[in-house]
Amino acid sequence: MPGRGSGTIENLLSERFPRMLMLQTTSACNASCVFCPLPGLRKTMPQGKMSEALFRSIVDQAAEHPEVACLNLFLMNEPLTDRRIVQRLHYAGERCPRAQISLWSNAVALRRDMADRLLDSPLTSLGVSLHAHHPKTYQRLTGRKDLYRVLADLVYFVEQRLARRPDIELVLRYVGASAMSDDEKEELREFWQDGQLRLDVDDGFLSRAGNLRAPAEVTTPHRWMAGCKALGGPKQAHVLYTGQVVLCCMDYQRKSFIGDLNEQSITEVWTGQQRRRVLEALYGQRPADEEFICSRCELAIPGSEPSMR
Repeated sequence: MPGRGSGTIENLLSERFPRMLMLQTTSACNASCVFCPLPGLRKTMPQGKMSEALFRSIVDQAAEHPEVACLNLFLMNEPLTDRRIVQRLHYAGERCPRAQISLWSNAVALRRDMADRLLDSPLTSLGVSLHAHHPKTYQRLTGRKDLYRVLADLVYFVEQRLARRPDIELVLRYVGASAMSDDEKEELREFWQDGQLRLDVDDGFLSRAGNLRAPAEVTTPHRWMAGCKALGGPKQAHVLYTGQVVLCCMDYQRKSFIGDLNEQSITEVWTGQQRRRVLEALYGQRPADEEFICSRCELAIPGSEPSMR
């Protein structure tokens, strides 16, 4: 998500361990959102689940670093499709008690029993990608017909959170805001006004680093860049279910490989030459080719070629 930016290359290269980790415990998703590349890729790319041994190894390494501020147990997926997600939340919270433990979900699998289990877990932050408040808009955007059921279960979670776990940060995000009428937007704001949560109603467009066709007016930088607008971005280690580490959560095609946690420690990946080279391209210390993921992303900050001396 856009934010204050991901800092300078000097600061990023000085870190020996990521302050944030994003873990894809499964590659599965139970929706077909029109603004997500997954529906078009899930049949052509390998899918799977992270092994328990790999998951625990990652969390155990993070536990040795008190500077780790956040463990996000999601990445280009729907985390609640992972049948072990609650156990994994508990393990992450027990091993890294000072870190924020977060999920981002579409709430389709947030049934009442799951809501109760999440509320009894070390979860500290939940983001929900809801996208619409009317059934027809919801079906058009997500491919699903069960908005009212999803809303009813989400209302249960909101009410129980207020009663039992008001410390859990809750964000509802509507990426499809441009598809909603003004009346629909107003209705959703009124609907959630007493929920003590944050609404993120987003009218913008992201091509997910070129994985979706962008409107003609949307331009992206190419060979020279000056960093990333995203708050997490290259500050965060993005670990696929396979243990491979990619640069960014926009890399749905898994091309920005910077390491493999089956063969390397997190520290070795974070201080390795592959990460250094992609950061040098992102921060304009070397030209980037057109296949470089940041060259196709609206969140990359456009730069200019350094003058010759």
